[in-house]
Amino acid sequence: MELFCGGRKLPMVSPSPWICGPVPDSTARVRLFCFPYGGAGANAFVSWRSVLRPMGVDVCCVQLPGRETRFREMPIKSMDDLVFQTCQGIEPYLSLPFSFFGHSMGALVCFEVACELARRGCTLPQWLLISGALPPHRRPQETLHTLPTGEFVEAVARRYNGLPAEVLANDELLEVVIPILRADFELIELYRPEIKRALPVNIAVFGGQSDESVPSDELQYWAEVTTQLESFHIMLFDGDHFFLNHQRSRILTEISRILGS
Repeated sequence: MELFCGGRKLPMVSPSPWICGPVPDSTARVRLFCFPYGGAGANAFVSWRSVLRPMGVDVCCVQLPGRETRFREMPIKSMDDLVFQTCQGIEPYLSLPFSFFGHSMGALVCFEVACELARRGCTLPQWLLISGALPPHRRPQETLHTLPTGEFVEAVARRYNGLPAEVLANDELLEVVIPILRADFELIELYRPEIKRALPVNIAVFGGQSDESVPSDELQYWAEVTTQLESFHIMLFDGDHFFLNHQRSRILTEISRILGS
């Protein structure tokens, strides 16, 4: 199967700062691009490689500017800019059938990247695996990113339970984490989706049973952005917004099943 973008055959894979780790495996059956949640980097998914590789799934951990291996770069605060640059960065890696996984902010980013690939006439992902995120057209308008630092940290910690105690107790770590996290919140809070038509892409949605920031009854509205309603489904896991970290084994089993079907 040859994959194309805008009517042209995709180039061979070459190293890119947008993909963390070794050059993707050209012998894999499919690629899974994993998009991190707010404040996080590609390392959130590095451990997935060894689990999914025996199933023929090559995990490509997307590295956004401003964190980990790209810490010297400024974080991108505009969804349009991030999507444009991400598409440019991952395009050489789309030479195999592929799917996207994104958690929280990463779910919105991978959805918009899929929309941009559609606009460009590129091959689309086989699956969007959406985790811990409200549908883009159901998000409330908020301005947490404008809060003073102390209030911002408290609000994020309270709502998402995503800042480890060791980070909250360490001023030096907070100085590193907060600018990235604030930039990511600015990106998603200023994001105004324009959903003109549903995507011809399969969508599976993962949610946390106790995630107060993403109520489970809202997840059904992701069905409004796909034309593939026969394959749309929702899976709920024990845990809050970061069920991703506590239900790793179950999530990877489900991803393996989906991508193998």
